[in-house]
Amino acid sequence: MKTNIQMTAGIVLAVSTALMAGTAFAAARITPAQAKASALKKIPGKATAAKYEFEDGHWQYAVAVVDKAGQMYEVEVNSTTGKVTDTEKTSAAEEASEAAADKKAAMKSGGAKPSAPK
Repeated sequence: MKTNIQMTAGIVLAVSTALMAGTAFAAARITPAQAKASALKKIPGKATAAKYEFEDGHWQYAVAVVDKAGQMYEVEVNSTTGKVTDTEKTSAAEEASEAAADKKAAMKSGGAKPSAPK
């Protein structure tokens, strides 16, 4: 359930950001599960969340992965092709801070909730 809530908050923020930037919401061609699978091919471990977002001028999934050594990564996955476009080390504190900022922005914008791919 927590993953669905995080994904909904991420979608609300993505749509809000896109609308403010004058960019239309684009439906993903891959599912969150497919994005997680792509991320795990790049960073083996456990995918804990997949957030659909508008960042750097395009729609993508940000997949949180904890590797076998316990290090957390954010893996960016192209929402059309399923290819990994970037990876970066992160921490639970950084992710919590980002989630709080996303929630605040979504609440401020009034947040329309488009349907996400299943």
